[in-house]
Amino acid sequence: MNKLKKINLYNSDKRFRKGFFEFCKKSKVEVHNIRLRYSIIHLKNKKEIKFIHQNDEFSVDDAYNYIRLRGIESHTPALIAMYCKKKRLKMNDPINEHHTKSVNKITQMLMLWLNKLPIPETIITTKYSYNKNKEYILENTNFPCVLKGYGDRGTSVWKIDNAKELNKRMKLTKSMKRKMVKAGKIETFIIQQYIQNTHDFRVTMFEHEVLGVIKRISKDGFYNNFSLGADYEVSEITKDEELLSQKACDACGIDLGGVDFVRTDDGIVFFEINKSPQINKKYPALIAQRITEKYLQK
Repeated sequence: MNKLKKINLYNSDKRFRKGFFEFCKKSKVEVHNIRLRYSIIHLKNKKEIKFIHQNDEFSVDDAYNYIRLRGIESHTPALIAMYCKKKRLKMNDPINEHHTKSVNKITQMLMLWLNKLPIPETIITTKYSYNKNKEYILENTNFPCVLKGYGDRGTSVWKIDNAKELNKRMKLTKSMKRKMVKAGKIETFIIQQYIQNTHDFRVTMFEHEVLGVIKRISKDGFYNNFSLGADYEVSEITKDEELLSQKACDACGIDLGGVDFVRTDDGIVFFEINKSPQINKKYPALIAQRITEKYLQK
């Protein structure tokens, strides 16, 4: 590893920050104070990751990263820690990478990107960081785009046609701030490249074995979720698609998963690896059979 040039100090409280800065100043150590509540992460296939703090890019790879998990902002620090661990960068407290939302589609975008698996171009943000980085986000977002929150079965997914609509969705009011403080959490969102399609594929897998494949066909030109009225039919995938789906499950640490992807001219693009997929009634018996055959002695 190259010699580190600086310290990135994330999410520190005032008293901690004061003592830290005093030593660094006396010792002529470069230190950057970064509030992750005001930071976003930009992911693009085959491109370097970008970390943005109040519209300015900051580097993580050349720093010792000291993360203080304090207050209601914890998802973005966990993503920074996950990146550092995967890249074997110097940081404190590796446990910081663990988060209650580590299994959801937002964290998965970073997991898939870190493993060089194709995703839509993605900006990870909160309503706080959106409003602190609006200039960068709007410069790097093509419309229409897709906005996704924490919900499942398509309940927190919106097609956004223009900047005005995105600004409205990401507006942060005083009442919202109070609710976040009371709940002790800030919701994270992803703003993604819109990939036009009429259908996608749901591949249900258990320990690398395909249990079933369906093609999910949209009725409204956007939502492919069966729970939102989409049609479906039994389908098949190619061997290459199966291998990529296996890698996607491994990247996200999921044995039983519903792998959602769309076919494009450049190959497949993953939308999500659903940890709790709706499954056909025959699948539980197949899973029990696989576990018995592989792990239990008769």
